Amino acid sequence: MIHCKGNNKFKRVICAVMASLLLFAVMGCGPTDNVIKGSDTVFTFDGENVSLGEVYLYANTVIEDYEALYGNDIWTTDISISDEDTANMEDVTRRDIIEDIIHVKMLVKKAPEYKVALTEDEENQVVRDTDSFYSKLTDEQMEKMQLTYETIQGVMRENLIANKVYEDIIEDAHIEVSDEEARETTFYDLYFECYAVASSGDVTVFSEDEKAAQYDRALQAYNTLINPIETTVNDGTSATNSNSTNIEGLAEYYGLKNSSYYTMTPSEIEGIYGQEIRDSLYSLEDGSYSLVTESEYGYHIFYMKALTDREATDKHKQDIIKLKKNSFMEELYVDWLDEIDSGFTYEKSVDFNVYKQIDF
Repeated sequence: MIHCKGNNKFKRVICAVMASLLLFAVMGCGPTDNVIKGSDTVFTFDGENVSLGEVYLYANTVIEDYEALYGNDIWTTDISISDEDTANMEDVTRRDIIEDIIHVKMLVKKAPEYKVALTEDEENQVVRDTDSFYSKLTDEQMEKMQLTYETIQGVMRENLIANKVYEDIIEDAHIEVSDEEARETTFYDLYFECYAVASSGDVTVFSEDEKAAQYDRALQAYNTLINPIETTVNDGTSATNSNSTNIEGLAEYYGLKNSSYYTMTPSEIEGIYGQEIRDSLYSLEDGSYSLVTESEYGYHIFYMKALTDREATDKHKQDIIKLKKNSFMEELYVDWLDEIDSGFTYEKSVDFNVYKQIDF
């Protein structure tokens, strides 16, 4: 089972793929005069029939991306959608595809309100993109999914308009994230554990004498770090013993296999080490060492490489901004749906007999 919660990497990939449908234009035709639901209509939204071919253009992109990442068997996988509930990957993806099409439709309907229209150059780009996409389709795809050049061009055009409306809305929202909110800290944990794990997985806590011995080793390592040993080299000059001052070298010297560099947010540090150690870490300066620090796991000496790891913090900031943009837009989509087509629901409005013609 794949779990799909919180900041889970799999969930982020899903969000990124679904966002690409909107932002990079897989391709919608505008409202049609014929609103009588036909055999090739997957659903009707605000009086507009959305055809099997149109839905296929969205679905095909998702299917190809997912299978490239996770293999053809991904659709039979169960994913965790909450603490207690699971769902089949195909079912979740089918719903997400329809939801994203609805979002595009609503953004397009809001285009006049935001004074958004395509320029001549953008209209020409739609034609070029349509020609390129159309040329790659097989006769089987065209026939089975009832695709036409006009359908592809319409979807391309709608997505470009939707993207422009989306960008205008997000720009007006002024969504920002501070360094403090996105902070990622990089440190080294020279870790003298006070327990042993057997091959069976059983954990044995050290005796008081064994703990005392670990503490003495930690003190010895700390003194080595703050009092580097100088030696005389062949040319008569002095040099610092690199094995003594390099914290990774000390980890190797003492056989501390669980010592490592970590990059974490303040909340992650607190979750692992506790609030007291988190506060202690943030009292350090870049390039400094902590005292020997006790936790429930053993003894630690922390080396603060970067209180604010610039590269990691900037990346985290972009992730938070994306989440805030998604949350902001989701609230708008809920309001818009009630305004544009309050009767639409995935369960009641989608013709699944038609939709199932798209194979996953």
